[in-house]
Amino acid sequence: MMRYALMLTGLLLTGVATSQCLLTDFEGYTVGDNGVVMFRQPSFSGSTAAFLAYTGLCSNGPNCSIISDEQNHTANGSLSLKVVWQFTGAASNAWLRLTTFNTLNLPNPTINFSHKVAVWLYVPSGTPDFYLTLGVRETGSTADCGLNGGTTSGIEWIGATSGYPPIGKLVDQKDQWVRVVFDIPNEPIVGFAGTTANGRLDTQTGTLEHLAFTPVDPSLTDIYTVYLDDIETFVGIPGDVDGSGCVDDADLLAVLFAFGCSSGCGAEDVNGDGTVDDADLLIVLFNFGQGC
Repeated sequence: MMRYALMLTGLLLTGVATSQCLLTDFEGYTVGDNGVVMFRQPSFSGSTAAFLAYTGLCSNGPNCSIISDEQNHTANGSLSLKVVWQFTGAASNAWLRLTTFNTLNLPNPTINFSHKVAVWLYVPSGTPDFYLTLGVRETGSTADCGLNGGTTSGIEWIGATSGYPPIGKLVDQKDQWVRVVFDIPNEPIVGFAGTTANGRLDTQTGTLEHLAFTPVDPSLTDIYTVYLDDIETFVGIPGDVDGSGCVDDADLLAVLFAFGCSSGCGAEDVNGDGTVDDADLLIVLFNFGQGC
């Protein structure tokens, strides 16, 4: 009983404070700006341009990373980033690297690797299913969150269960806004590029270098259309296992199903001590209802 009382005292001291850095909601830019607001246009990256069926002007074909007023998630906002591309269908290892490399606005945004990254996506019907993976560059940046963190050092894939192409989080919901969360400290990591890319994070900070889109069926030649909005980093609420912003039944069930895990437990190991046990369950119970 005393052990649980001490645990709860610790939880009361730490509280449920969160910190958040909104990298961008794409508001304040000119509709039609292409490849200059945080993400380059799809054909920019030499790593993946060969997989694309079209690499010309956005106005003539599917090669856009363009400020749009067609969809938006931001409260009281009107803009988002519309990304459009098409694969050739000829490569079984096709994927798209949508990079932040030295964009005119919001280049190489600095993030803290102890935080989570959330991206809101809207995928219209007709767009094939895909896997989304986060790419981070280990620059060790000392810049404030969201400011230019540089372009040197290796790039790691966050949330990928395979190396090339990256197989990340499945996105198959259509005609609705979906929040995809990368819990960086607890996600699988796979090295991508650079001599220091080794499948682990060797710096505390770095940059959000790219988002990787990998088709579930690489043979399809349908046009992909994805709207991005409200890209942010945050510490999160203790006990919010699934990163939904609300500690609820889903989080409680996740910890219960993982109870007893002692290796590779992921976000269900809420306190990060390597096991899923009473301490993790208490954190969820204590914070139940927070953020909901």
